[in-house]
Amino acid sequence: MPLWTIVHRMARDVRSLGYGDMTMRPRLKAIGIGGAGCNTITGFPLPSVGLCSPLDHLNGPSNQRRLVLSDEEVSSLRSPFSHLLSSMDRTFLRRLKAEVDGYDLIFLFAGLGGETGSHITPGLAHLCRRMGSLVVASVTLPFSAEGSGRRETAAKALPTLIGAAHLTVTYPNDGLIRVAPNLPLRRTFKVMDNIMTVPPQDLAGVLTRGDLKMLRAEIASGGHMRMGAGAGMGMQKERVAVSEAFSSPWFDFDLDNARLALVIISGRGVDQFSVEEVLGHVEARVPGAKIRYGVRSDPSLENLRVTILLDGAP
Repeated sequence: MPLWTIVHRMARDVRSLGYGDMTMRPRLKAIGIGGAGCNTITGFPLPSVGLCSPLDHLNGPSNQRRLVLSDEEVSSLRSPFSHLLSSMDRTFLRRLKAEVDGYDLIFLFAGLGGETGSHITPGLAHLCRRMGSLVVASVTLPFSAEGSGRRETAAKALPTLIGAAHLTVTYPNDGLIRVAPNLPLRRTFKVMDNIMTVPPQDLAGVLTRGDLKMLRAEIASGGHMRMGAGAGMGMQKERVAVSEAFSSPWFDFDLDNARLALVIISGRGVDQFSVEEVLGHVEARVPGAKIRYGVRSDPSLENLRVTILLDGAP
């Protein structure tokens, strides 16, 4: 174990990811739910499948493998309660089990507010969790200007989803106004799709199977997180990257409430000094949070990139 890791552990609750055998990577899969979720996983580099209604299937991306649900199957998945899930049609259960069985970590992508994403995602999260997977759900929330019906639907679905998944990352669409203020709406949503897939790809690059047990213990009661990402170059690249990450429009809550921070540091060659600098700047921003961090080598990155997930969202 590197000396600098030991020093940090003595000072604060800071631990590195990448625990155990680095060759034992978890098997990962992404599932896009409904129209929004299917759009998000288009071109996703991890194994993926779309789960959608017949209408979403007709309007969805071409050349994407999808599992189309009947109306009866959609109704079955609308409840996350185990005694109701166990009564679902056995053929249907076999179809779903074939998609998730053997995978250690499942990433769910959906938009809350619509019928398919709001009603299916909590049930699917519960089902994947029962099958033994660590479940991370990434979902968008409706614009404030959207109809009250969509906002109410999302508000009802979100607590159920947080209770069903191990970890839920939310992206209120209002944040897009700050991220991409001058783009047409369709292109703006594509920006959101790209943003939402960054944390899963970063986590996939650092997690081992040994990490999953630790993460289950850390977020056993269901975590609600928000994401920020930043990049930096030059002599102060660590400070710049962390500062940009914390300027995220989705960190709209009191950072003193942050209980857990997952930090992924990516770059061509991240050295000990950069890791120490990044962790120091993160600790200063969220002094009450436990920090779990990973370092990811990515030759395609010209800048140092820092991705931060904070548990403590409203």
